[in-house]
This record gives sequence, structure tokens and C-alpha cells, in this order.
Amino acid sequence: MVLPADASVPEALASALLTAHTPVLLTGQRLGEPESPQIRTAQSEWPARASLEAFLTEPDRFWAFFYPLATMVAARRPNAGHFAVARLQQAGLISGLITQATDRLYQRAGCTDVVELYGHLTLARCERCGERYGLPEVGSLIAAAADGVPRCTIDGCGFPLRPEGTLWNEPLPPAAVSRAWELAGEADLFIVFDSPLRTVPVSLLPSVPLTRKVPLVMVGPDATQYDRYAAMVVRENSIEVLTALANLVCPAPAA
Repeated sequence: MVLPADASVPEALASALLTAHTPVLLTGQRLGEPESPQIRTAQSEWPARASLEAFLTEPDRFWAFFYPLATMVAARRPNAGHFAVARLQQAGLISGLITQATDRLYQRAGCTDVVELYGHLTLARCERCGERYGLPEVGSLIAAAADGVPRCTIDGCGFPLRPEGTLWNEPLPPAAVSRAWELAGEADLFIVFDSPLRTVPVSLLPSVPLTRKVPLVMVGPDATQYDRYAAMVVRENSIEVLTALANLVCPAPAA
């Protein structure tokens, strides 16, 4: 596959997408938007206060730190880029969607079969009985607990809850990682949006299509170790690129 050099970015991506049979998208934690100042500040404390060790040894401090951040993440709304990805998927133009995002915005925009490498932060679960709780209910349980630790309300259980997402120093969900490797191995076009590709195994995924001489496209502001090998590097806003791409290949119906 040859990406046309004389076309605009959306036209070049459209040409690549329409001639591919199994295109795969990999997206980072945020799509086309910077992280909020509060979460950026909290990220420096994440390894110490949102780790598996912190959850197991100091669950009260863990929840006091984690719950406000999770509610901020859950309050986000899909942007035009998320809706553009959903349109591409619904039109059958995306074979796989892998994301580092934990906010479920792709699903809320209409995407299905999203491979969430880090899980998500919108639920908590009981590891004893499997019951799941939405964040508002978790907040009520935290407020009602003398020690600030939410526990399962199923009769006879009472086990401490844990976030649905992956904690620091905890293995990623095996099923999601396995599926991501499969999709990378099946892709005949691999497009990365807004991922700096700094952590394993995410940082290794683009190497799979590259070893098979599959075109790699990098979109986003951050330089990565793969840019020199990519068929195309786009330093433009992902929301604008995705919206223009979707408008070209699967225009939204008129209102």
C-alpha cells in the first residue's frame, strides 16, 4: 500500500483506509485534548497512591485519592473525534480499535468491541462475588463507611470493592492484551492516534505490523520512536483529522 504524497492529510488517510482490508486504530489516553490540570498534578502521585500496594495496605487513603479522580474521568463527554471513530467503525472501515483510554468515551460515542488495555475507571467490582457498582454508588458507600472503604452490599459478602481498571504495578488485563496482539498481527494498516508509546506492551504493538511491512501512520503532537519508520507522520489535532476523515469516507446523514 502506498500513501499518496500529493494529497491532503484526510485524503491520504481516506485512500489508505479504503484500500485496506483490516485497518486497526490504536489510541492514547486522551484523544485530541490535553489532560486536565488536576489529573496532571495527580499523576505524579499515582504510583504511590493509586498502586496495587496502596490499595492492599492503605485502602482508606487509596480511595480518598482515587475516587475524586475517577469521578472527574467519568464526567468527561465524547468529543467529535470519538464520534468520528464510531462512524468509521459503524461503516465497517475499522477492523479493530485498541485504546489506552479508561473513560469509556468511545463506547458512549457508539463504538463497540473496544479493546481497553487498561480497563476503565467507571465501575468498581467485588472480587469475591463479582458484583459491580457505579461510581455514584461507590461514593455513597465510601461516605457511609466508618473507615472510608466501600464494601460489597450483597448479603453475606461485605468484601472490599476495587476499581475495575488496572492499578499501578498491576498486570494489564490478559484478555485485552492478547486481543491487542492479535489485532496488530492481523492489521494491513495500523494508525496510532495520540499515544506517546512509552510503556510496554503498548509501545511494542506498532512493531508487529512493521515487521510485516504493513504501513504505520502516526497522528498526534508527540514524537515517538516509530516516527522514522512510519509511512506517514501527522502533527495535527487528532479530533480535526478524524472528523475530516470520517466526513470524506462516511459522511454523517443530514439533520
